Formats: sequence, structure tokens, C-alpha cells
Amino acid sequence: MPSKYQPQVSAWCQDLYKWVYTTNLHLSNNKKLRYANDDFCEFSRRTTGWGKIGRLITMICLGLMMFMILFILYMVIPGIVEDEIINKLIYIPSCIVFIYFAYILIQLFFYLLYAPEDFPIRLNRKTGKVYIYDHFLLYFGSLATFTRSPFRAKEITVKEFNWADIQGCMASVSVPLASGGTVRSYRIECVVCEPNTTKVIDHFLLTAGSPSYNEWMWINNYMAFYDDNLDGELMPEDEFTWPIKVNWPEEIDKKSKASSLEEYQKI
Repeated sequence: MPSKYQPQVSAWCQDLYKWVYTTNLHLSNNKKLRYANDDFCEFSRRTTGWGKIGRLITMICLGLMMFMILFILYMVIPGIVEDEIINKLIYIPSCIVFIYFAYILIQLFFYLLYAPEDFPIRLNRKTGKVYIYDHFLLYFGSLATFTRSPFRAKEITVKEFNWADIQGCMASVSVPLASGGTVRSYRIECVVCEPNTTKVIDHFLLTAGSPSYNEWMWINNYMAFYDDNLDGELMPEDEFTWPIKVNWPEEIDKKSKASSLEEYQKI
């Protein structure tokens, strides 16, 4: 059975309920809560491993991969294949493949270098507005990866939506292992529909990695002013942080912190 929200998000596996989740246990925020008060809350959407150390290690590995590919092209292949015609038949396609991989690796390198330390979502329950601080690193690996310029690595997109128009979907991808079996990864995608319809006009990533939907339940209860069972623990301060900080535009920052619709409309 397909999603009732169409067009359907990639790798969709189920629609999530949007209601107040009542439970005797605290609803965990999975240590993703950056800030919360009676007006608004802010959740981290940073992927695990994209902290300072993780990024630096990944960038070093990317550089080493580029060097190894270059070394194979210019040193190993010409030395192994002595026949000039066969050499060209191997060398030219290898160069084309190298250029393709280099494009992807360089793109990832720049996105890791220039992406901010986090890509938060801010939800204001007094105004019913949701604000997304988006960077393409969250969507790296999608089809847009193969057409997007690496020189847009600094680009930040900030979007504002109505909470009433947002629904949740779980998506899942399975990857086979060489030793047998599969590894399955999960993510929660939020779809934005036209008001009072199920027609999807936009979507964004809420969280990835865990098969649970704790963050989705937490946010639903918070937006409904049902705070009794919410885990209020904030995400831990990182020992190492990336130098590029989250910088909300001034107008959006004020709107997202408004205590009422009247205050919001005056901004």
C-alpha cells in the first residue's frame, strides 16, 4: 500500500501518525534537543559522525583516495601495460572514470568543509510555524549530487512552513553485505502538503539512522502543548565544534521566537 501523501518520498516504508502520544514513560528526544522553552524548541539534524573529528578524518581519507587514484593512473597502468594501443584503450576510459569519481569526491570534500556545524529545525508552537536550516550535505547521495556544482557548498537554505501542513513518513534503504545478509538504514522525512490536501509540495529530512521515531513523537506532543511526558535533556556540548556556526537570518530568528501570532505579524 503506497503512502497517502503523493508524490511519495523515495524509499518510503510507512506514514507516521500525527497526534499526541500518551505514555507513562518520558518520550526521548535522542539527545537531539538543542533548546526548548514555552514558545519554541530547536532540534539538531546533524548526522552522526559529522562532528569536527569525523569531518577531518573523512576529508583526509578523501584526499588519500584522490592521490591513490591519480597514482594508479599515471604510474601503475603505464608500467603494467606495455602495448601502446592496449595502454590507450585502458588509460582513456580510466581517465573518464577518474574524472567522474573526482567530481563526486571533490564535491563531498567541499560540502564537508563549508557546511555549518548543524542543520537545525526550529518549531514555534505559539505561532504554529516550522523553520528549516538546510544544507545540501544532508541530502548528499541523492540524484541532485550528480548535477549540483561543488561551488555551491556554502549555500544555506532557510524555509518556513506551517506545522498544520507537515506530515511524517518513515523511509528505509537496505544494503546487501558481502558476507551475506543486509544492513538497513532508516530516516524520517517530513512532507509538506498543500493546505487541507495530501499533495506533497516539499519535503525535508528530520532524522536519520534510527528505526525509532522518538523525535517525531516528541515534536508532536510539544506542538500540542502536551509536555508531561517529554524528555527535556539537552544534547551534550561537543568537545570539538566546527568553526562554521548556525546563523539564522535576523528576521527568521525573530519570527521563530515570537510568543504569539500578533507578535509574529508585527515582525
